[in-house]
Amino acid sequence: MTVNTSSSDFVMHGARSALLSGLTHIEEQIKGIERAVTENPGLAFDLAKTVVESTCKTILSERSIGFETDDDLPKLFKKVTMTLPLLPAAASNETEARKTLAQTLNGLHTALQGVCELRNACGFASHGSAGPRPTMASVQALLAAQAADAIVGFVHRVHRQERQALQPQQPNRSQTVDKVIDGQYEPVDIAGQPYAVSEALFHTDPDAYLALAAAVTESQNIRDDLANKYPTAIQPDIESLSFVHFEETVLLKVKRRGEEMSLEDASFIINGVGDQFFSPNNSPDQNAKLFVTEFDSFSIINCFDFFTEEAKVRISEAQEKLNTGMIHD
Repeated sequence: MTVNTSSSDFVMHGARSALLSGLTHIEEQIKGIERAVTENPGLAFDLAKTVVESTCKTILSERSIGFETDDDLPKLFKKVTMTLPLLPAAASNETEARKTLAQTLNGLHTALQGVCELRNACGFASHGSAGPRPTMASVQALLAAQAADAIVGFVHRVHRQERQALQPQQPNRSQTVDKVIDGQYEPVDIAGQPYAVSEALFHTDPDAYLALAAAVTESQNIRDDLANKYPTAIQPDIESLSFVHFEETVLLKVKRRGEEMSLEDASFIINGVGDQFFSPNNSPDQNAKLFVTEFDSFSIINCFDFFTEEAKVRISEAQEKLNTGMIHD
C-alpha cells in the first residue's frame, strides 16, 4: 500500500504552541522543518538544531542569563535546564521525583546531542566536507524534527508558566486606556449586544488589552505650569491637564474634580507650514512642554475649554486690540 506523504503530514505541535505563546521569530524555522522532513531531509537536521538554539537563546535572554555567542547547543541547553524550575513546587522535596526528572532530562540531553551529531554528519547546510555526505531519508529527518519539537515545546512551556505565575493574572484596567481604545474603535457585537472594545478585550483577551495599553503613553500633568503662566485663568475644578498619544493620535486629557476625565483631539491643530502643531512624532512630554511654552492663550481658548469665562473675555479683548493696532500700522 502506498502512503501519500505531503509537506503537511508532520506538524511541530510543541514548537507551534511556543510560537503562539510569544516565540514568534521561530515561525519560518518551524515551517521550514515541516516542509524539509519530506522535501529535503538533510536540511531538516540543520533547521532542527537552529530552532532549538533560537529557543534556548530567547529563554536565557528573557531570564537575563548570560551566554557566549559561540556557546554550542548542548551548553546552551544545559544553561536553560539549570535555570528553569523543571520540578513542580509541590514535588521539590521528593527524592523519587527528582530522580525521575534527572532521567527525563538525561533523555532530552541525549536526544539533543543526537540531533547535533546527525546535523554535523548529514546536515544539508552544515559545515563543509571533503566528500559527499550520506543521504538521509525522511524517517531519520522526522526523528530529529520530533526531538527538536519536544524540546522546544517543553522548555518554553516551563519558562512561560513560571513567568505567568510571577505576573498578575488579570491586568489592571485604565480609564485613560479604555477611553483611548473606545474612541478609536467601534463597539463590537456579541450575541446581539454591543460591547465597548476595551471591555471585550479586557475580559476575553487580557494580553491583547495589555498590548494596546502599552501603546498608550501620557505626559506629566501641566496644570500647575499653565496656572503659573496664566494666573486665575484656569477653571477651578480642573485637576490635571496632560497629553496622551496613541499611534498617530494626539489627545489632551482633561480631568475635572468629581467627573470622569475627557480626551480632546489635538491632532487638528496646524502650524504655519501646514503640519500638526502637536506632532505624534514628539513624545507626550515634548508636546506638553510645547503647549506651555509656545501655544498662546488666544489659541487655547479657540481650541479647548478649560479657561474661565472672564479669562476668555480678557484674552479676546487683548487679541482684538492687538489686531486693531496691526491694522492701523
